[in-house]
Amino acid sequence: MFFAAACAMPALAADLKQYQYRQTFISACRADPRTDVIRTYWKDETGTPLGTFVRLDALLRAQHQEMLCATNAGIYDKQLQPLGLYIENGNVLRKLNTRQNAYGNFYMQPNGVFILGERQAHIVETSAFAAEADRWIAMSRYATQSGPLMVVNGKVNARFDPNSPNAVVRNAVCLDAEGMVTLAIARNPINFYDFAVFLRDELKCSDALYLDGSISRMYPTLEANMGPAFGAMIAVMKKPAAK
Repeated sequence: MFFAAACAMPALAADLKQYQYRQTFISACRADPRTDVIRTYWKDETGTPLGTFVRLDALLRAQHQEMLCATNAGIYDKQLQPLGLYIENGNVLRKLNTRQNAYGNFYMQPNGVFILGERQAHIVETSAFAAEADRWIAMSRYATQSGPLMVVNGKVNARFDPNSPNAVVRNAVCLDAEGMVTLAIARNPINFYDFAVFLRDELKCSDALYLDGSISRMYPTLEANMGPAFGAMIAVMKKPAAK
């Protein structure tokens, strides 16, 4: 069963909705990379990881920006460093991680990269990114690597088991056929397969990248600022008023 309730948002801005899929409540923030302000954040001006939505919001307010929604942007290590590729303002701050035979969701194959270019977004399998790294890096203003890919060209990752008991809170970023970006989080436990089916069938995502598990949060919610510090974050900001 699907249920969707839209929350009022400004015109021509991110669209925030709440869904129910079976017994799971899912929040989704949909934005258009052609018209909305979408980017990633990792560190402040001193080089310290921002870590929380509170600190990110304070940074943005100091820059006269308003955060509409945000979520953690992928798997990271104990030093709050992205585990794979991370690009910010066109600068490669962490290199592409092409390792495959290792433990953890990041290394479940295929994994991939979420890219924000000039007025468009992409989700690219890691091996495809590596094969044309110079081209992809050149077009990336912001990028974060994570894994696994949940949906690829409309197909759910074949490694996902519909009957898996491995259910936790999860978040993801996905793209639909129109090029719209959606940040989504399952607020109570769900397995990989069911989450992927929801992203494909309800949100109409043709491609989706898993971001992280139990620690995941999304702003704005009451629990957004609970839990551990994050590595990088993806945020959607209100467009500056036209002058």
